[in-house]
Amino acid sequence: MTVPSSRENAQQEREPEADGSRSPAFEVWACAAIAVVAAALRLYQLGRLSFWYDEVVTMRLARSPSPRALFERLFEIDATRAPLHPLILEFWLKLFGTSEFAARSFSVICGVATIVLIYQIGCAAFDKRTGLWAAWLAAFSPVLVVYSREARMYAWLVLVSCLCWRLLLALRESFTPARVVTYVISLTALVYSHPLGLIMLAALSLAGLVDARGTFGGFRHWLAVHGAVALLILPWISNYFDHPPEFLSDRLPLRFLLGTPIGFIGGNSLLLLGLVALIALGIFGQARDSAAAHRPIVPTLLLCWLILPPVALYVYSWLFHPVFGPARYTVFVAPAYLVLVAAGLSRLPAWARYPLGLALVAFSSLALIPLAYDPNLKADWRDFSAQLAVSRSSHPDRSILVIVASTDPKRNVEVETARYYLPPGCVVVGHAEDDATLPEVRMADNIYYAVGKPASGRTDAPESIGPFKRQEVLKFPGLDVYRFAR
Repeated sequence: MTVPSSRENAQQEREPEADGSRSPAFEVWACAAIAVVAAALRLYQLGRLSFWYDEVVTMRLARSPSPRALFERLFEIDATRAPLHPLILEFWLKLFGTSEFAARSFSVICGVATIVLIYQIGCAAFDKRTGLWAAWLAAFSPVLVVYSREARMYAWLVLVSCLCWRLLLALRESFTPARVVTYVISLTALVYSHPLGLIMLAALSLAGLVDARGTFGGFRHWLAVHGAVALLILPWISNYFDHPPEFLSDRLPLRFLLGTPIGFIGGNSLLLLGLVALIALGIFGQARDSAAAHRPIVPTLLLCWLILPPVALYVYSWLFHPVFGPARYTVFVAPAYLVLVAAGLSRLPAWARYPLGLALVAFSSLALIPLAYDPNLKADWRDFSAQLAVSRSSHPDRSILVIVASTDPKRNVEVETARYYLPPGCVVVGHAEDDATLPEVRMADNIYYAVGKPASGRTDAPESIGPFKRQEVLKFPGLDVYRFAR
């Protein structure tokens, strides 16, 4: 007779009897249906909006003529200094083109693959019912949808984070050489994807150390695995600390840290409090399912994933550079939160579980409309460029000056976005206190003054710029362009 190993017993204990009533085919089809819904939400009007500044930076990197040129540009224009995603996107663009839809479609693939991994993490951490509910919540999660619709690296970062945590849970089931090598490669990829990967690496390392015997078979194996990762990342990580961050926010009060999970589903602080109670129900309800001593460790690992990276980033913001605030910096902990909420949902009776699950998706859907589908989210430089190109074709000898206004003169990033889109021959400058004194004004035949509408406290165009008088305003989604003539 073959005696099951302790790891096999642990895996069997994680499968509640309630899941046995469902066939494997049901789970597969349900997960596939959720993935289709997730893909539809991420693909809807994917190419409608122009790139915004961060996407333009990524596109300039990915459109480099060679990997060597990409690395040279990386140190010139991208403050993250993270090379992996632009290298992958460079190959993707060669296959599918450089349009907004083509560039963002890679993030869509990452986003849908993340849904599948979240399902697997929910199954491994709790049970199949939890996995399906976690995937369902993730399909509609506002932050996951938004960053799966951009050409930046955040959807890729979330995917690699989920892969690392899935592999960590898989090591608890079976510590094999193939899984160890894959885990080391994934941790390394995490760090080369973004400086934030260092924070996630620290969370994964601590979680693995907490469960070193159950996951790695002991401290020595844990040390060997992370020593290998350290050797692979050491040649690069100095590039993350030899310059200040490009974007700085204010030092935010503690309530912003506590409210971080609100963006993962939507709603407000009252809903967040209710979901925290639901998470507690899932954790303690799971602990009561079995008296096995190892049972509480998996929720502990997920809590490490959810809590440690935002706290570390928040502390860093107060001690060094104030960078905490943007949702994209904490999006890679959203899957842990969704799995924990799903664990609580799965412990409720059916009459409460399904209405609450649908209500949470409704909250997410309400948040999605302004965050992902508003046509004024980003300035439409693409359509303005197309109209300008037609004008230039009629009068190719006329010089054109485009002045780009910004509510943040110290960081007028819209200038770079305009330069990415506008046709050759256009001179693009940022708004100055006295635009009439710009040397480019004296050489221009036509002047356009562009004002992005999405920004609060927008700057209106002046009545005149030197000898040029304001003639008309051209309206584009997210962008007003005033034409000036002599």
